[in-house]
Amino acid sequence: MENKNLNFATGKVLIVGDVMLDKYYWGKVERISPEAPVPIVNIQKEESRLGGAANVANNIACLGGQPLLCGITGRDFYGKELEHISKEKNIKTLLLHSDCPTTIKARIIGSKQQIVRIDYEGKTTLSNEDQKLLKDKITGSLPEYDILVISDYGKGLISEDLCNYLIQEANKLNKKTIIDPKGKNWEKYSGATLVTPNVKELSDIVGYTVSNTDQAIEKAAQEVIKANRLSALLVTRSEQGMSYISNMLPIHIPTHSEEVFDVSGAGDTVVATLSLCLAIGMDIVQAMQTANIAAGIVVKKIGTAVLTAEELKSSL
Repeated sequence: MENKNLNFATGKVLIVGDVMLDKYYWGKVERISPEAPVPIVNIQKEESRLGGAANVANNIACLGGQPLLCGITGRDFYGKELEHISKEKNIKTLLLHSDCPTTIKARIIGSKQQIVRIDYEGKTTLSNEDQKLLKDKITGSLPEYDILVISDYGKGLISEDLCNYLIQEANKLNKKTIIDPKGKNWEKYSGATLVTPNVKELSDIVGYTVSNTDQAIEKAAQEVIKANRLSALLVTRSEQGMSYISNMLPIHIPTHSEEVFDVSGAGDTVVATLSLCLAIGMDIVQAMQTANIAAGIVVKKIGTAVLTAEELKSSL
């Protein structure tokens, strides 16, 4: 693949989804607590990173593309922090503020190992007024963007109504829609260009455990495509790479990473890279190959990580 021409500067991607803030507390473990059989972590560094749909936007920005992030934060300190970090990273935002708290995932890491994760979250429920406002904001911006990404983390924002509406609007404008799915209702993704589950999410939706083999993935993916009126699935398969299943011949690409440190956020990187590649006119096979290499880079990093266009070019 020619990597000298890998320039994402013209790629414009609109991301709608559940935004969150990832907090990291890094420290050392030198003893066990006398109160309970748990390690004592002596915190030495604290860090905030963009998570959920905001991590997709961050990956796009780090690769040199132009993201627009749409979602909801709470009227709280963490919501302001999320907006502040987005601004620092050159991510344009259309964020509504609601009475629900901003979703936070706090990870405590002792001696390079995650000890515990603490989640602060509530289900997002949008008033009719807010839903209309969000729809209007997105519809107003969509014509300027090449690709629509719906990043569904199951926190309540991506309702069936909103999801159907967004896919229809994108289809009217001949824009591709890429969905990062969650939950058991995939009817709401009908009409999307591509849905990108991992093997566990694929198993959840078909209702049985899908083994990570080409044949099993193909069979389950075809069932899901048929049942939910979808065009194609891109199944991310961890150490087995990824598979593209549609009405054409299936495409299987082996993994690119020899070592895996941490898979958190790897799905976001795949969706971000894939959407940018399609935005600048790559075909699906090239886009998959590039996204696969991108995922291979981020799983070697600890935590919700991103990669740069330089890292991607040197790996290509």
